[in-house]
Amino acid sequence: MGPRPSSETDQPGDELVAKEAARSRTSEIQELSEAIVRHKRLYDAGQPEITDQAFDRLEDRLRTLSPQHPALSVIGQPAVTGKKVAHDQPMLSLAKTYVLEELLAWAGALPVVGSWKVDGVALSLIFTKGKLVLGKTRGNGRVGEDVTEKLRWVPDLIQELGSEEDFEIRGELYCHEHNFGKLALTMESLGLERPTSPRNIVAGLLGRKTQVDLMRFFNFFAYDVASKSGTEPFATEMQKFGWLSDKGFATPNPKLLTTAHAIKGFLEDVRNHLASSEIGLDGAVLAYNDCSTHGELGATAHHPRYKMCLKWPGETAVAVVRKILWDTSRFGNVTPVAVIDPVNLSGAQITNITLHNADHVRAYNLKPGDTIEVIRSGEVIPKFLRVVTPQDGHYVWPATCPACGEGLEFDEVRLKCPNTLDCPAQKLLGILNWIRAAAIDDLSEKRLEQMMDAGMVGHPAALYSLSIEDLLKLPLTKQKMAQKLYDNIQKSRSLPLARFLMGLGIEGGGMATWEKILEHYPTLDKVLAASEEDIVAIQGFAAKSAGQIVSGLRDKGPEILALLRAGVEPRAAAPRPGAQGILVGRQVAITGSLSRPRAEVEEIIKAAGGKPSSTVTAKTYCLVTNEVDSQSSKMIKARELGIPIWSEEKLVATLGG
Repeated sequence: MGPRPSSETDQPGDELVAKEAARSRTSEIQELSEAIVRHKRLYDAGQPEITDQAFDRLEDRLRTLSPQHPALSVIGQPAVTGKKVAHDQPMLSLAKTYVLEELLAWAGALPVVGSWKVDGVALSLIFTKGKLVLGKTRGNGRVGEDVTEKLRWVPDLIQELGSEEDFEIRGELYCHEHNFGKLALTMESLGLERPTSPRNIVAGLLGRKTQVDLMRFFNFFAYDVASKSGTEPFATEMQKFGWLSDKGFATPNPKLLTTAHAIKGFLEDVRNHLASSEIGLDGAVLAYNDCSTHGELGATAHHPRYKMCLKWPGETAVAVVRKILWDTSRFGNVTPVAVIDPVNLSGAQITNITLHNADHVRAYNLKPGDTIEVIRSGEVIPKFLRVVTPQDGHYVWPATCPACGEGLEFDEVRLKCPNTLDCPAQKLLGILNWIRAAAIDDLSEKRLEQMMDAGMVGHPAALYSLSIEDLLKLPLTKQKMAQKLYDNIQKSRSLPLARFLMGLGIEGGGMATWEKILEHYPTLDKVLAASEEDIVAIQGFAAKSAGQIVSGLRDKGPEILALLRAGVEPRAAAPRPGAQGILVGRQVAITGSLSRPRAEVEEIIKAAGGKPSSTVTAKTYCLVTNEVDSQSSKMIKARELGIPIWSEEKLVATLGG
């Protein structure tokens, strides 16, 4: 029997909990394997750091979690490699375009699935009776290389499907920026040449015959599934990604896109990730969602006709790093910026390049005097690419916060200033964030600095206690400007609730985040009362981001109270025009396949004032499905809680057609 198709965006709460547990287990396996490898090497070198009993406990725990993990065998033995293996179905390239209009014309009116194009090495995994029996590289597309034993080391590359099924799964092996830093330090300690870039080291280690345990620093994204019989086992691409996710594979951020507007929005998100993501991306992939269309369109000798890749043309340049500056953000992260010799990219002169975080500086051993390559793609922020010629010496981190002098803490990725209450940089940027969210015109960062230096303002609520006389004390501020500033501050007392929440400066809380939450919890009281479970139930929220929102609101409690007492009045969003009837304010969950795209049904629910939910809880008003005999976790939960089950036909009829 083939796999059970999963719904297009089906991620109920119990599934999220299971996935979080799987991620935690994967993380523990990786930490254990790294510790075992390290202690085995120290023991062989005659420099043990722990007792034999402690080492045995590490091995016993890893054996419990992953009995066949290669870290339990002899370290450093040569890998069986070099064997050529043919692909049953060719691993083709993708058709590419650099023109948005061309991509939109190709997509037409059909629903498509967008996903990240990860800059790594393509792999084919062969599973027989649910177990990984062969892993191979793409090679020339028709013949690849057997790398099975090396892939046993990759922590999130699933070795067993948990079922007796035969499948080929394809995906991308890549190196996360954080892991690249750890890998660089490990290779250096082993006397190996320091790697130059995440993409190059993945290909390099796949070709090695020794040190195969270093593959533990890599990760894997799965993006395709095929049955051994050659038949298509899924009705849609989203079902395919859902099945991969259910089996435990990480997937490259797939999104169902049903309109040209949605495609443009997705591509804008990907473009922004090009500069900021710690996963190397080099474009976006779109595929028709309907898998029957795949068979109808077929493929050329070079690429499938049902997929298209969009890339942004990028210019690169080489420059010397003159100095590295460290600045404290409003969240306390102390971030590095390289000041480089001026270069022209995409019509702009570039003098500063973000280096992301402390771990990034350590990974590439970045320092003044290094010659680096930078890139600017799609008119976004320029990005460091690689070190071309390193300067002698080692990187240097600041020991204290450049703004307040507090000793810094390292969380394995970032240097952080723990002085959250009194660090002047965090206070300044936090108040500036409020000023921008509340749209207080003419109150610049420079004027705010003057206010803080004079002791006028220490938190956002203090702005509303300022008088015209106070403002006249600012340098070069005359009566007319003082009156204007005062009036602008007073006007900002009444503002939309989404802007009020964004102005609090909660990590992960941008405008789109708050607008989505307010669709479900439209007043400040309801937002503050929402639990992590409530936020996770909103489509698109993971447990981590829900936790950030809830804990952030709790921490900002005193600031919220101070703003309200200062006379700030956040306005709740008005209900949707025409929204009326029994769904207003109520959560509606969906499971199984429908006669129309899931996004369209969600829009129908929203237009009636309802709130589409990704989970079934006691607060769910009804569950919409056309599969009345479904055994999905949502259906089981709905029956347990006695929640009404509606067909799509009943939903439409109830809402008056």
